[in-house]
Amino acid sequence: MTQLTSLVYMSVAVDEMTDDQLVAMLREARLRNDALGVSGLLLAKGGRFMQVLEGPAWSVEDRYAAIERDPRHRDVKSLSREDIGERRFDGWSMAFGNPSDDEVREEPGFSTFLTERSGLPSGLTGSPADWLLRWFRGRDLQDVPEERMTLARHAA
Repeated sequence: MTQLTSLVYMSVAVDEMTDDQLVAMLREARLRNDALGVSGLLLAKGGRFMQVLEGPAWSVEDRYAAIERDPRHRDVKSLSREDIGERRFDGWSMAFGNPSDDEVREEPGFSTFLTERSGLPSGLTGSPADWLLRWFRGRDLQDVPEERMTLARHAA
């Protein structure tokens, strides 16, 4: 069995992104990540991104390196990296804001994790990724200076 890696990072968006731009990012990432064997979840909120990437180590590292070079992000920081025995995400999904367009909500891969407090995969429970995703969901991060953000032990 191939050893899998899970990586969680956070970054800041260079420009504010519309729902249409985020949907385009979702579609593009689903195709690319599927081809590379990467699964996970991307959260976009308040001008910040948090993403879990999981898959073979080479694939996860390739995606993370591409994200670090992506001009849509700045201040890309790896928060957690762990070896996992099996995938915890089925495919790749993305959660962002509270889009008013029903078509966006029905987009394959759109997650309601941010707006409806939907659950995460049960295999994630107690992991660093679980804690970080819940922390991100429970914070209003827009216009918060980096030095004022703390990862206190409270998950929403």
